[in-house]
Amino acid sequence: MSPEGLRGWVKQAKADRGEGAPGALTTAEKEELQRLRRENREQQQTIEILKKAAAFFAKETMK
Repeated sequence: MSPEGLRGWVKQAKADRGEGAPGALTTAEKEELQRLRRENREQQQTIEILKKAAAFFAKETMK
C-alpha cells in the first residue's frame, strides 16, 4: 500500500460522507456517471448503425 493509495481512499471516504472538496464526486455519483457515459456511447453507436441502415434502404428503394 502506497501513501498515495491510502490518501486516495481517505479523500474518497471524505467525499462519500459529504466532507470532500467542493465538486468532489461520491462513489455512487462516479458509478452513475460511468454508467451514463457507457449508455451514451452505446446509444451513439446505435444511432450510427441506424443512420447507415436508413441510407442503405433508401438507396434500395430508389432502384
